Amino acid sequence: MKQTIRQFGSLSVALLFAALVPVTACSGSDDKDEDNGGSSGKGGSDTAGAPSNEGGTGEPAASSLFAIPTQVYSADFATSTSYVSIVPSLDVSRISLDDAREVDGRGTIAKLGEYFYIASSSAPVVDRFELRADGSLKPAGSLNFSNYGVPEYFTIDAWGGVLVDAEKAYVFNGTDGSHVAWNPSTMEITGTIDGPGLVEEGYNFESIAVVRGNRMYRIFTFLNYDTWEFLADRQYLAVYDLDKDKLLDVSEETRCPQLYNRPFVDEKGDIYFSGWVWTPGLTLTGDYPPSCALRIKSGEDSFDPDWQLNFAADVTDGREAGILRYLGDGKALLDVFHDERVTIDASTDPQELMNTPNWRLWSIDLETKKGGPIEAFDFKAGGYSDVQVDGRNFLMVPNDDYSETTAYELVDGEPKQGFKIQGSVDHIVKLR
Repeated sequence: MKQTIRQFGSLSVALLFAALVPVTACSGSDDKDEDNGGSSGKGGSDTAGAPSNEGGTGEPAASSLFAIPTQVYSADFATSTSYVSIVPSLDVSRISLDDAREVDGRGTIAKLGEYFYIASSSAPVVDRFELRADGSLKPAGSLNFSNYGVPEYFTIDAWGGVLVDAEKAYVFNGTDGSHVAWNPSTMEITGTIDGPGLVEEGYNFESIAVVRGNRMYRIFTFLNYDTWEFLADRQYLAVYDLDKDKLLDVSEETRCPQLYNRPFVDEKGDIYFSGWVWTPGLTLTGDYPPSCALRIKSGEDSFDPDWQLNFAADVTDGREAGILRYLGDGKALLDVFHDERVTIDASTDPQELMNTPNWRLWSIDLETKKGGPIEAFDFKAGGYSDVQVDGRNFLMVPNDDYSETTAYELVDGEPKQGFKIQGSVDHIVKLR
């Protein structure tokens, strides 16, 4: 994720990525401990509100409770404030922020074991809480990472951290590619893993990780925030042994550019990697490789040399795409840019092009490489977040200016509109 705020058209890069990225903290089963989702706006009928954040309310305990963080931007997108709502149900038309906990900047959350964790992008600190019977939060310690050189922009979601289980987690240092290991149960820092020595002068890391068993797999790609230059080559896969907190191997990969979208693990244990929604603009306006997806097969620690999903050539009738996310049973989602709706010439800015509402969600079959648009969804802004929580699958779709998110639940493969929430939501945690 971004460590500094860089201007991207009308939106800053840091805040726009935060608005769009599909975020979950990675776990051993790809969303085991922290589930994702959320969306709603303030007020309205059939609204779910949050219990007080401090002190008991004396009210009866709800059987289920969910924590939903949402990021609300200032008018010029220069600053933001997050709100963490704790609600008893997701089956409402709107989720209120009236009683939500306020967090400066981008707020990220996690549930590991019996504890609930909140971090702010503005400080390298993780705050821990116990959940009282009435749904209120009791402070239960903090852990400060400021002595470990972590970047100014700090999160515990997949763009800044890796959550393995109740005893092990990592904070990623996007400056040098190193990790700080910490124990969520004891709230102690337990060690570090040095970076792989891949720093490119003038570029920042775009990096994402996923855990499978006792291995962590991290992608390293590079972006210059000032020139908006994504390096198409010099992309790397790093493999870590989590039992020993040790980097095992680093290999270069050149087939697909910028594979820093959140990976997923399917039922067989295969891991799939894809890109985000920015690089298609470079492909459509210049000499940049087409976007595609790669996989690491179960039991392997390197990319499968015999499998590659080329979005434009294989499945989307020539359209560029990104954000491949798994639905189950061999089916996946893909965000597809319909360039037939725009005019592209030598003066077209790739950043502005990707920021237009010409994206549409497709459902595809990974084995047959066939697919098509989901008819229930119209054209939208680029990006979405998929959320698996409490055995349910939600798609979090922002409006054009990211001031509101709508949650759509996938039921038998068809989207059903659910709650709305002010701001940008990309994950939900079930507390109980």
